[in-house]
Amino acid sequence: MSVLTDIEQMEQDLRHRSEQLHVEFKAWMDISKQNRDGQNKIARHVAAIANHGGGRLYFGVDDDGRAMPPSSNLGLDHYKSDAIHNLLKTRLEPPIQCEVRITEYTNGVAYPVVHVPSHGPMPIAARDENSFFQIYVRSVGPESRRIETPIQWEKLLKRCFRQREAEAVQEAEEDYLSRTQSMTKAITEAVVDAVLKVLSGHGAPGSKSANSEPDWELIDLLAEATRQDFIGQIKALPSGHSESDQQISTIAQNHVSMGYALLADDFSPITLENPHRLLRQTSNKMQEMAHFGWHHFIVLTNSDAAPRSRFWQIDGREFTGVEGMRIDGKGIYFGSFDYWRAYGSSVFVICESYREDYNRLRRGTDHPFLTSTQIFMRLHSLLVHAWLTVEQVPSAANIALFTDHRGLDGRILGRGFDYGLRVHSGVQAAADRFPTRLVVSRSELLENYFGTLKRLSVQFLELWAGTGAFDPDEWFNKSNIDQIVSALSKESSNVALPP
Repeated sequence: MSVLTDIEQMEQDLRHRSEQLHVEFKAWMDISKQNRDGQNKIARHVAAIANHGGGRLYFGVDDDGRAMPPSSNLGLDHYKSDAIHNLLKTRLEPPIQCEVRITEYTNGVAYPVVHVPSHGPMPIAARDENSFFQIYVRSVGPESRRIETPIQWEKLLKRCFRQREAEAVQEAEEDYLSRTQSMTKAITEAVVDAVLKVLSGHGAPGSKSANSEPDWELIDLLAEATRQDFIGQIKALPSGHSESDQQISTIAQNHVSMGYALLADDFSPITLENPHRLLRQTSNKMQEMAHFGWHHFIVLTNSDAAPRSRFWQIDGREFTGVEGMRIDGKGIYFGSFDYWRAYGSSVFVICESYREDYNRLRRGTDHPFLTSTQIFMRLHSLLVHAWLTVEQVPSAANIALFTDHRGLDGRILGRGFDYGLRVHSGVQAAADRFPTRLVVSRSELLENYFGTLKRLSVQFLELWAGTGAFDPDEWFNKSNIDQIVSALSKESSNVALPP
């Protein structure tokens, strides 16, 4: 199968360690502020891997590609996401955002893996032993060395030029998309005005009457079109016979589609003028608000995974928008797949599988479940993206939020992080599908984020109420959510609730 799990990718990397320039192994090493030399070496490796087009850096693996026993002195917290990012931010130019993943290997030991993205339109420089910025590349060994030869420069610059070409294409797409959306909006408004004038001549009001509800028919149409594309991509993945392959094949039935729409005072959709720029700015802020190694509507910068402007023919109508993270572009399966669209009519939709199903397979849990922590992560990621976006769109007076969970039948609610081994509620979900809707004003979202998150979450958690042991309305309080946030921080996640 072309999509590997993180364990399978580690097995492959260790097996072919001498053949892969994009992979670096490091023993358990001190990367604290007290060891500046060690921090500098890691920064140079990361820069060199980025300049090679991206790759991975493993801790706890020796030079021969052998996974080592756990360190008695250095725990996983030593390598958490914040530690890596703080190490890199003053040592790389321009800065890059890496993902730090914990891979539980076949020997039962957990290893930190730094997933390094490709450079952008310019090379990544790292500080040398004298604190001067230098360009580092990967060479046979494999090892990271300062760039020296014309051939090395040629390879690197060719990749940089390709990135610049991709950025130019993206900017041209965005300009074209913005012009098309503006033209469509102008034509629509002109037609509406003309119709109202005709109606006013026959005794009808001469101005538009305000709607009191969003156009749910339109929102549902766009959400379902996105979901069907997600399902199609899952079914198109090559199918193998391993347990993980079989689990991936069930994602077509077990997933959630959710999103939000930005609406004007009269609940009409808002036209997004510069969707790429808006998405990039929100994605950057998501790094601090809801980054679990990944986040909703993530905007990647490498050319083969960067969001693209698209035109869709849906139910005989044409729609424009931006599409991100096609599933067939992901090489490693970290436990969930996602796919998203941001339509020009300000409807944002993301579809993703349940990470709980992946962890059920890994842990051998014998019953289907979701967990309150993962539910919080998904819904907070959605809502905080809406919160950050609304801040940048002054005309957004109302927000329509929606979720549609599928594959729920028989699931219980687990307590804790992932594994469903501790039961929050033994009630089994009776319905296989559970859609929700919530409409809030701009002020409700921006000024009472926690209250909005509670309303969004409790209506879904009610599926597992009724035993007397679990009351979603009582459980969803500031103290319990703060405990979840604290636990996620210990798992190397960046999560924060807006004030």
